[in-house]
Amino acid sequence: MRRRLIIRSLFVWLLAIVGSRSLQGEPGIVTLGPFGGDVRSLAVHPAKPDRFFLGTADGQVYVSNDRGQKWERVSPGLGRRDLVVDNLVFRPDNPDVLYAATWELKNSQGWLFRTTNGGQKWDNLPLGPYHSAIRAIALAPSEPDVMALGIAEGVILSTDAGKSWERISRGYRSLYNAESMAFDPTDSSTLYVGTWHLGFKTTNRGKKWEEIHQGMISDSDMFSLLVNPKNRDNLYASACTGIYRSDNGGSSWNKLRNGLPKDANRTRTLFLDPVDPSVVYAGTTVGLFVSRDGGVNWKLLLPDIVVNAIAVHPSEDAIVLVGTDDAGILRTTDGGKSFESVNTGFIHRQVTDIAHSPDRSALYAAVALDRHYGGFFLSQDRGRTWQSYNDGLHHLVDSVTSILAPLGTGSVLIGTKDGVYEGIPGEKPWERVPVTRSLRVLDLAAGPGKALVYVAAETGLFELNLRLQKLQKLAIPVYKGKINTVLFDRSSGQLFAGGENGIFRSKDAGKNWSVKVRGLPYTPVHSLEKSGSRLLCGTRQGIFFTDDSGELWVAAKGVFPLDIMTISANPAKPSEVFAADFLVGYLFMSRDGGVSWDVLNASSTRSRISSLAFGPDGELLAGTLSEGVYLIEDLPPAQVAGAAGSESD
Repeated sequence: MRRRLIIRSLFVWLLAIVGSRSLQGEPGIVTLGPFGGDVRSLAVHPAKPDRFFLGTADGQVYVSNDRGQKWERVSPGLGRRDLVVDNLVFRPDNPDVLYAATWELKNSQGWLFRTTNGGQKWDNLPLGPYHSAIRAIALAPSEPDVMALGIAEGVILSTDAGKSWERISRGYRSLYNAESMAFDPTDSSTLYVGTWHLGFKTTNRGKKWEEIHQGMISDSDMFSLLVNPKNRDNLYASACTGIYRSDNGGSSWNKLRNGLPKDANRTRTLFLDPVDPSVVYAGTTVGLFVSRDGGVNWKLLLPDIVVNAIAVHPSEDAIVLVGTDDAGILRTTDGGKSFESVNTGFIHRQVTDIAHSPDRSALYAAVALDRHYGGFFLSQDRGRTWQSYNDGLHHLVDSVTSILAPLGTGSVLIGTKDGVYEGIPGEKPWERVPVTRSLRVLDLAAGPGKALVYVAAETGLFELNLRLQKLQKLAIPVYKGKINTVLFDRSSGQLFAGGENGIFRSKDAGKNWSVKVRGLPYTPVHSLEKSGSRLLCGTRQGIFFTDDSGELWVAAKGVFPLDIMTISANPAKPSEVFAADFLVGYLFMSRDGGVSWDVLNASSTRSRISSLAFGPDGELLAGTLSEGVYLIEDLPPAQVAGAAGSESD
């Protein structure tokens, strides 16, 4: 079944390429922010200690040359958007060599990359038949040509710097899903491995293994393993049951407790100070801890933060960088007394919607999945800087799905997974419209009056009267499913709703409905847009348009059958329309009101786009799935794009 799905996806992709034309040159893209987000891995250059690298969950690598103050995305990078870069490791005897060990988000495959020039070019190192997810990597300090990878099937080993690989855990049924590993600092034959079920050790490169979990709570996932470079018998391990120390090469372990709360059990990463290995940092799901006496006593440095990675400056150990979920990079330059956010240039955020204020003075962005570091953001300087404004949202900060700034009012509406909220960014806190409680909102559209709003939700379509504080479900007789998108056409007074199997139209404000699927495939509709008098819809099978209010739909040329998530027409020039798909990540452009389309970006190094909008000055903006808000510049001139002429008003 999986093979058939892969073949179908490739066929869909090929059809899209054959049916589309790429314009000469790609548009310029400026990443506006909001900066921050998720960090999966960190590494510091051993010979250039001011240079730090970080890896993300969408296949990107960033570099900082000023101790983390500013970041720049390595381009073109790994060339894969579907990879999690969980491990970045320098070769100890040649710090120009950096390895990136990765795993795919949607399946169990893994890939190993290597750069020898600071990330400008990456080579994919073949792993033979062992292309399962790579969760751990280790290079032997005493013999760096010897390297090991932790994969789903156990451990594979190379003794020739990655030219060939051998599975050395074969026959050991318990040694699967290797999550962490470390070599003995002086003996390349001795390797420690932590798995999803406790730990193992070999002293002869896998010919024989022994279990090393005496003193550990049974069934512990070992997330991290460290060997003291100055004392080979001194080991540290982090697990789902806490932090452990061994002083006899792993033969027995003691659980470390003093200063560690019970809810710090899930310790994701450990890091030894390169200057003083008695200083141990622990990144947990509840914060960053440090021990300055080899794990005997612990102190909380950063509370209420999920820590994924830690890196310490090799020569100035008061400088510590912390890679987190949601909050990006936090840095201390005084050994942990204070921390600052250092995310300029780095971004890994999902933007679900973008808009501008009614007076066109500010940009708005909704950031999802970042808990209390996400939510509603506004920029008053055209995207150069952003501030979050989440007063009143409480537990819903990470679930803003849509933004509506109705013309003629000073307030802004936002849709969330638990209702519609109203507020004035920077002035008036968000307050839920009481009648919308428990409503999982997918889209918002302004109605015929200032107080009337249409709400597309998981449970159908609703009419919200803000003045009367009244919510009414608009029943569509032939359809009971969710409504993905809604549009009210002010010129005709008609209401359109996109569902899971087509479009529905009402001429009387939702009292009566007709199904408008003539010419449309039986497929989900994700976006609706007006281009002059023409109505366009983005579906799972491409873009369709109608010039007769939906009586007959026609497939647009150049995009079938990609899954189109967003469409936006230039308000100053309706014949100029843009769209983006979810499957491949293409940005499309039409110069004839949506009849025919060209591909603007053929590159796979940019994030997929979730929403499109035009900013206060007519600039094209894109909300992305992993790189925040894009400003799209240097669009091709009209004379080289699309079909001649316009078929829209």
